[in-house]
Amino acid sequence: MKFTRLNVVGYLLPVLAIITLTGLLTLALLRLSNIQHDMRSNASTNMLWVVSQAQFESLLLGDAVYRRFIDSQAQADVGLRYSLFLSRLTLLSEGPQERFLEGIGASAALSGHIEAARNMRQWLEAGRPGDVSVVLRLQAVLQPLVALLSTVSSKAMVTQWEESGARLDTYRDAVLTILFLMIGILACSLFISVRLLLALKHGKENEAAKLHAADLEKQLEAERKISQLYRSFGAMVSHQFRTPLAIIDASMQRLVRAGHDMTHEEVARRANKVRDATKRLTHLIESTLIADRISQKIEVSMQQCDLLLVANEAIDHQLAITPARQITLKVASGFVGKAWCDPVLAEHVLFNFISNAVKYSPDCTSIQVRVFEDGDWVGCAVRDEGAGITQDEVPHIFDRYFRAAASADIVGTGMGLYVAQQLAQMQQGQVRVKSDYGKGSVFELRLRGTAQKKPVPPASECPDSARGAASLFESGRMI
Repeated sequence: MKFTRLNVVGYLLPVLAIITLTGLLTLALLRLSNIQHDMRSNASTNMLWVVSQAQFESLLLGDAVYRRFIDSQAQADVGLRYSLFLSRLTLLSEGPQERFLEGIGASAALSGHIEAARNMRQWLEAGRPGDVSVVLRLQAVLQPLVALLSTVSSKAMVTQWEESGARLDTYRDAVLTILFLMIGILACSLFISVRLLLALKHGKENEAAKLHAADLEKQLEAERKISQLYRSFGAMVSHQFRTPLAIIDASMQRLVRAGHDMTHEEVARRANKVRDATKRLTHLIESTLIADRISQKIEVSMQQCDLLLVANEAIDHQLAITPARQITLKVASGFVGKAWCDPVLAEHVLFNFISNAVKYSPDCTSIQVRVFEDGDWVGCAVRDEGAGITQDEVPHIFDRYFRAAASADIVGTGMGLYVAQQLAQMQQGQVRVKSDYGKGSVFELRLRGTAQKKPVPPASECPDSARGAASLFESGRMI
């Protein structure tokens, strides 16, 4: 395939569009993934919750200590409240909370308060009800811690607001980016779709052009065949009509010049020559007119026939015309001979094969007719020992007006085998030929055996009356 600049561009643009589409889809997916990951990141929100829980637990711890050591009537589980308070402080010193405190510069201060809170366990457990010093010591530890937690809470709130604003800006930019990417994806998709539609249209146009070219080629081939047909017909007419016309002309000239000197017998003899030549011309004209009669349809009477009897009938007709010729009939072993056919049309085909064998082989040779079975087919083969047909001529032997080179000097129109083929096809049969040039030919008629379902002959082309057209054979005037 020759690649021009237009072809390269035509292939390159869709490839670039597909690559661009893939890149845009990848970028859009990455942006969406970043948004999803960012939405899961809420460190400031977690920080507010942990700080508020630490403040809340410090208040509950102070209340429990007050009731334990000041109000002797109240019951308070100081150990539980202290454990919960310490767990909340531990959360502040780990993970994202610790990183947040480092970010605002409160990590070191909070670490000291947490260490002090851890040391409270000793004197909380050692204290006795009514011991006010425990409450005072607790207040001394919790008040600066609560103040620090309030500061951390305020900064966490401000940070959360700033992060929320920045996140919204990021989301807006990401959404705009995705929108532009989707527009690009849509544009690439439209471009690829248009290219595909154009390719389909171009493919249909190419297919239509190929069909048109094939149709033109068929028309050209038909014109060539018609032209060849006319040439063959012209050559046949020129060759076959010249001899009888020459005989008529010579006889008439002789009668004109010396008719008064001729005896009655001589005049009668020359008149008979003219009549024979006229009959020959009439026969040639009738033979060529068969091509026109082929266009008319007839009804084919399909029935079970004994092909052996049909072959005998054809042989008897030929022997009535040429009784001196030797024609032998052979039957293959196990032959049943039942076939689906029109017996009249089948006889005409076989008579044509036999008459051609008589016509194109020496009188001293014999003609063999053999009936046989081949699978679902029943056939009859006619073998002669004539000049044969060259391999180049075999494919054309059933063409209209075609005559082999070896038979150019023998009277004929080239229509006999053509009509025989048409008659065979009307019966859903076949005709075949095998020839060994210089040794003879074998022509076969094959018909469907009765083991098969009865074939329905199509509306075929045939002479206006197959029996009428075949009268040329019956009368001995071979085509």
